[in-house]
Amino acid sequence: MFRTLKQEQGNAHEVHCSRERSRAAWKIIEKYLMPFVEKEKYQISISCRLHPENDLYRDQEQHKLHEDINEWRCGYCKKTFYDEKYLDKHFDNRHYHLLNVSQGRCLADVCGALHCDQVMDSATRKTKCNPAAAAKNKHLCESLAQSCFPVNEGPSAHHLNEFFLRQFCDAHTCTGRQKPFSKGGKGNKKGHPRSEAHIKK
Repeated sequence: MFRTLKQEQGNAHEVHCSRERSRAAWKIIEKYLMPFVEKEKYQISISCRLHPENDLYRDQEQHKLHEDINEWRCGYCKKTFYDEKYLDKHFDNRHYHLLNVSQGRCLADVCGALHCDQVMDSATRKTKCNPAAAAKNKHLCESLAQSCFPVNEGPSAHHLNEFFLRQFCDAHTCTGRQKPFSKGGKGNKKGHPRSEAHIKK
């Protein structure tokens, strides 16, 4: 078993994309963005980096079956594991060929813009705020807002562009005054972007 893993790891699976950070980014998109996009009945273009097709690991993640507290099953070959991290390793070693690496799309690359560290058990949350990094993440965040929700594409896109800036981009500052996800998300009471002006904290 270990020999097989080592041999397979030696097969130059050159994917420089963090599965963990990609997963964190997708969870944020799913919870803090998509409910608002769906309410606007807006279709995100595939050219938007947040589109599900641009997540290298999306298909594999959808083939994870969490059957019990300590039971994870591979949806491709039905093999079971007692921890998600072992299923991740199994995907890397046994089902690597199913990754669409040709697109070169890595959702982890937008983690800075989406505040992934807020939802991960990450030491970086405790480090001192770096103004240069905050400015870089804000720039990336604003470019995502424009590419995913171009303001000239009608009222819904314009509204979602504004929403995205408030929800994700405003918090890229070292003042600490703005918190990410200020407009709420799935399961929160702050849920409707159109009524956000009427919602009191």
